[in-house]
Amino acid sequence: MSESENQEQQKTSGQTDALLDLSQPRTVILTDRGHSYRLECRRVTGDDWKNYFLGIYVSNEQNGREMIRVNDFNTPRIALAEAVLIDAAGYSVDGGAELKSLPDWQKHIPLTHKLKLADVLASARPSKVEQITIFAEGEVVMLDAAWSAGAGGMQKFVGLKHVLQSPSEEQYRRYLRESSRSFIQGGSRTGKTIYRGAQLLLAKLYDELIVSVEGYSTAFNGEPLTNDRSRIVVDMDMHHKVMAAQEIFQPQETALVADEEEA
Repeated sequence: MSESENQEQQKTSGQTDALLDLSQPRTVILTDRGHSYRLECRRVTGDDWKNYFLGIYVSNEQNGREMIRVNDFNTPRIALAEAVLIDAAGYSVDGGAELKSLPDWQKHIPLTHKLKLADVLASARPSKVEQITIFAEGEVVMLDAAWSAGAGGMQKFVGLKHVLQSPSEEQYRRYLRESSRSFIQGGSRTGKTIYRGAQLLLAKLYDELIVSVEGYSTAFNGEPLTNDRSRIVVDMDMHHKVMAAQEIFQPQETALVADEEEA
């Protein structure tokens, strides 16, 4: 089985109607060349996600008549995986030593496994919607996400609901300015333009606009996380915040102009 097929199988197995518990540690099970590996992670904090987003590097560099583009998404993925890993099983160590007895044992986990782990941790994506529905309570975004291994494999949560207020003109302006911001280093012939992205602002805008959520829970009283805005702001996974807010401020373009024959 190829890596892409394996990843898709992990994401689609164990689909559940249970609540996604934001407070739980996360377990990811990988299969590689006929062997199974279990990766245990602590909860990913807001600071972890800030470091991840700040670590993404995109630049264009003018070198004479050539334009050199550099994208680095893997370095922050590796750093995220190493930061949150607290245990691992299925690996053998030369000489029979315990994996966790090695200094900085997280760095010894195979690179492809760390990248795959980071992909699962950052797996939240907009749900596929066949029909657009207008909601009176505000802007509604549905997310799907692989979360943690259960009895039936990786659990996939579908239709996680986020209700947000419609952004103001000032909030749109803040996002557009931040998302288009770049930094230029060097002169006209060797200048390098660095793009930072607007993920951290999207998380802040989510906190400003969120009204309620469905499909989530936390350890707080064991109750669903619903319309308590202060709890949502504190407890919601930052990657989910960013993906939900991005659908409000920069949604995927799916609309097409109908052909004249169809009009």
